[in-house]
Amino acid sequence: MSSTDREENKGNIEITDFDESSELEETEGPDEGAGLDPEEEAKKESDDLQQKYLRLAADFENYKKRLAKEKADVIAYGNEELIKALLNVLDNLERALEHADDGDPALLEGVKLVHKQFISCLEKFDVQKIESSIGMEFDPRVHQAIERVESQEISSGLILSEMLAGYTLKERLLRPALVVVSKGLEEPSGNDNVPGFSSKENT
Repeated sequence: MSSTDREENKGNIEITDFDESSELEETEGPDEGAGLDPEEEAKKESDDLQQKYLRLAADFENYKKRLAKEKADVIAYGNEELIKALLNVLDNLERALEHADDGDPALLEGVKLVHKQFISCLEKFDVQKIESSIGMEFDPRVHQAIERVESQEISSGLILSEMLAGYTLKERLLRPALVVVSKGLEEPSGNDNVPGFSSKENT
């Protein structure tokens, strides 16, 4: 190539300095440590907050239900201990009626009236006497056997007599009825097979 051609080419070619750092910037991939796209990150944060809100709302709803139940229990059973104490008074009143003589009919009639009013007052608070009639099937949920006695008239496992009345307050057992239960003539004298059995010494 002549000197003249070299001069012409030199005028047409623009020579630039090679910038190594700029080429590296163009070829490098996206930074793996970078965060999510702003829109995706905002959506993720919104979903997290939604889940936290739902959990908080569920916890608060359970708390309200638990508080309402506790309040209802206080209203329904808040006087349970008082009623238990009054049952002892009722027991003594009924014992007095059982052993009363006919010496003063007016006094006896007055005690019977007090007893009737006592029962009526308890019923207003949903206190109910447990049925423990003779010949009734023994129910360990509400009866407590204090003795087993052989009987030819009453089948085994049935109630022979009631020693102390039992009562319930709404759906709750205040105290079980203490009863004597029949057993077959061939059965052993032990009481291990009687549900709810308790010896007299423990009652």
